[in-house]
Amino acid sequence: MNTKTFAAQYVFTNEGNPIKNGAVTVNETTGEITEIKTLTQETPFTEFHNGIIIPGFVNAHCHLELCHLKDKVKNANSLLDFLLQMFQLSDSVYNENLTSGWDKYMYETGVSVVGDISNTSDTANVKKHSKIRYINFVELIGTTSERCKNDIEQYKTVREFFLSANQNADEIIACAHAPYSVCPELFKTIDLLNGENKKMISIHNQESFDENLLYKNHSGGFVERFPLDLSSIPATCKTSLQSINQSDYQRVIFVHNIYSSDEDLDFAKRNYKEPYFVVCPKSNLMLEKKMIDVNKLISRDLPVCIGTDSLSSNNSLSMIDELKVFSENFPQIPLTDIIKFATKNGAKALGLESEFGTLSKGKTPGIVLIENIDFQEFKLTKDSTARRLK
Repeated sequence: MNTKTFAAQYVFTNEGNPIKNGAVTVNETTGEITEIKTLTQETPFTEFHNGIIIPGFVNAHCHLELCHLKDKVKNANSLLDFLLQMFQLSDSVYNENLTSGWDKYMYETGVSVVGDISNTSDTANVKKHSKIRYINFVELIGTTSERCKNDIEQYKTVREFFLSANQNADEIIACAHAPYSVCPELFKTIDLLNGENKKMISIHNQESFDENLLYKNHSGGFVERFPLDLSSIPATCKTSLQSINQSDYQRVIFVHNIYSSDEDLDFAKRNYKEPYFVVCPKSNLMLEKKMIDVNKLISRDLPVCIGTDSLSSNNSLSMIDELKVFSENFPQIPLTDIIKFATKNGAKALGLESEFGTLSKGKTPGIVLIENIDFQEFKLTKDSTARRLK
């Protein structure tokens, strides 16, 4: 067997403590891990690197199809400002070369899996030729019967394109965009479109304080400024998370969660089988100048995942940049946990934990090196970088 061994100061397997002077041996052809051990002797087939070795990143929330909107949104001081500009940019032309370049960038900087919002078929060709595993969430947006009908047809078209691009049928999933943009009728239709495929679903959640006001008493910015008819959204006297029901799904991926309260998190813990909470640090700070207090998730044993969001609300699709910002904002959280958020938890959220997320014999999660580590404090630094070894 043609194998190669990668070694570093530490190997983070995500299964137990990091291995000091660890080594990971892989099949060079398939990328399958054949051995993990403490390095006792180097061989001609051993590459020693300064840094830590981890499994490939799982970008739990991305919008690859929006790469052409990089730097197009200007001075958005809130999610609502951002959304209003996005409506104005709806006629912007997709650029496949740009998209392909960012797909390659993600792969080379260590991303193995992406939970991708795919509302059009634009990215089908890029994904067909990509080395990244994509889970495709097709968002439906509709608050009127006519808009619902149009989005259902759009979903069916997108699904056919992705099937022809060799995307797995059960990894093309209909989902609601957000509580503020989907009426009860469409929530029910989404369930019908997914049929028996209830393994996972994704939804943008509580990214704006106004989203909760909409559900509590039909007030706030969405009622005053959003260019959709919201009369079909019920006023429930509850927050948005407590007003929608997606509990039929095994895994529900709540994205952003900036304004999720203690009561919301307790509700999710009680009412959902496997809720996952995605933080997109750079995007959250750009649009709302804050993130959810991740410690509230950790204290409730609610799994944290990391995503990049899109280039319309970020300047890069770099997972290591997201981790550096995350670490700066939550310095008390150990690096071992932060790495799990960006790998193991994301793989579990996307139902791919048997293949990705940990360095385990027989798996092919990808081998990634993070360099420029502060080993004294065991933290990332502003100069930390990530690159794929295998």
